[in-house]
Amino acid sequence: MKLITDIARYFVGILFIFSGIVKANDPLGFSYKLEEYFEEFAKLGEYIGFLEPFFNFCHEYALPQAIFIVILEVILGVAILVRFKTRITALFLLLLIAFFTALTFASAYFEIVKTCGCFGDAIPLTAWESFYKDVVLSFFILIIFIRQKQISISETDKNDFALSVVGSLVMLKLSYDLEWFFPFWFVVATFTVFFLVRLVEHRKAPWITTVLATVAMSFFTFYTYSYLPVKDFRAYAPGKSIAEQMEGVPDKLKYYYILRDKATGKEQEFEKFPENYQDKYEYVDSRTEVLVKGVEPKIMDFSISSAEGEDLTEDFLQSENFTFLLISYDLNQATLQPQERINTLARSLQDKGYRFVGLTSSAPRDAVKFAQTNSNPFSYLFCDQIVLKTIIRSNPGLMLLKDGKVYGKWHYNDLPELQVLELEYLSKP
Repeated sequence: MKLITDIARYFVGILFIFSGIVKANDPLGFSYKLEEYFEEFAKLGEYIGFLEPFFNFCHEYALPQAIFIVILEVILGVAILVRFKTRITALFLLLLIAFFTALTFASAYFEIVKTCGCFGDAIPLTAWESFYKDVVLSFFILIIFIRQKQISISETDKNDFALSVVGSLVMLKLSYDLEWFFPFWFVVATFTVFFLVRLVEHRKAPWITTVLATVAMSFFTFYTYSYLPVKDFRAYAPGKSIAEQMEGVPDKLKYYYILRDKATGKEQEFEKFPENYQDKYEYVDSRTEVLVKGVEPKIMDFSISSAEGEDLTEDFLQSENFTFLLISYDLNQATLQPQERINTLARSLQDKGYRFVGLTSSAPRDAVKFAQTNSNPFSYLFCDQIVLKTIIRSNPGLMLLKDGKVYGKWHYNDLPELQVLELEYLSKP
């Protein structure tokens, strides 16, 4: 039972750390997913209408909830690995997994959302996949909860050393698949600190390790919120071509034709029509068989239009010149503090002959009013709000585009200087 408990502890700890870090990389994106959940749950008036005010309240404060949850996930993962306050940790794990299991089941059963957001944009899971994952996690967490007293009084032994190596290798594989090794190095650093501190302060090792992990993850989360995700898993990441990802690969099909023999009345299936088949057969039906499954476009709803509704998408995706898009999904919620810096940069780039336009989902009249109020030297074009939220986690944020390819993205807290743009981007072919 001790070995089973240790395996359960490490399995839960590693998965919680991985899940928390991936979402902490994009806390704003996770808050969007929570908002989607709360919006949809608030509509289920027939079933839980009495909770509508609660879901509306949660929707309003989705961002602080998202930040709290991602940090809590990592803390609980570290705490259960190092045996810090095992009883409280086991209780929080049980409550959290019960909440997520109920959430994912309801989401899957009522078909509320297509992807759950458990691993952010890094590993999209369907609602049912997420629910099954939570069921498995619940099983291991129940073992931890039932065996919490034995965990709290047990000492670090060879199982911990062996499982820490296995856990690190598992995290290495997950990080390798994502092409992002921060989760792996975080786990390695956690185990290293824990085992080194135990050599000096045996009893304080769990406390010190958990506190340091909390500080590190809090800093990381607020950094990614204040700037942009360290690793961009979305289809609009720098280096990716929007134009190419709007093109899918169709299914490779094989066609069959069902014909009836006019003389015998017997139906036969042919891969192609016999020559002069009308003389002997009459057409009945046809069917298709998928030989090779195609690939859906990763981007299906990106479009840019003028206030008059003219589609300008191809103009931007095929342009061989650098284009700067100042993206603000909602001008009423846009941060005003960087407007002066944006205007200065826009004028400098326009003087150099580069195109600089705004992109928003706000109404055209609101865009005109906003541009006038803030003395923007550029006009606004229009795009879907969800698309703009997906493109960049900043309101406003800046994206550099050329030939349909994303060359760079910047948070309003990290707007580049003209000299930097010319040196690192504009001077390159």
